[in-house]
Amino acid sequence: MRKALTVFTLLLVSLPAYAKSIPADAWQTGRLEDSSESSHTRSGGTLHGDQYGLHGAMATHEYPIVAYVIETDTYIYQANLVLRRDKDKRPLVTVHGPIKFAVLKSDFFIQDEQGKEYKLVLDRKTLKDRDH
Repeated sequence: MRKALTVFTLLLVSLPAYAKSIPADAWQTGRLEDSSESSHTRSGGTLHGDQYGLHGAMATHEYPIVAYVIETDTYIYQANLVLRRDKDKRPLVTVHGPIKFAVLKSDFFIQDEQGKEYKLVLDRKTLKDRDH
């Protein structure tokens, strides 16, 4: 348990440092076509069985995921922002407005209207149909 907590803490500390190392020329401008939020539940805990039955504890945690659809001339990107808590701040963005984003290998970042960077999980990258 201590090892998992240590790894989690190191990841949290390293994410803001990594986000600041995005080269200026990696940022692109697209159009935010849609933004929607859904709630997900994660369960965890332990159960132990012995001759007297099952013992242990289970807990559930509900957390929001914000899905973004960003369109460029060539691609449509679908990315998710996974929030650890319901009270975590969401990016200040405008649907059908311009949005800055960067794709670095398999990482996806957006900038809100105040210039704050957020790391998202890239769900899908779709090539736009050139015939229409």
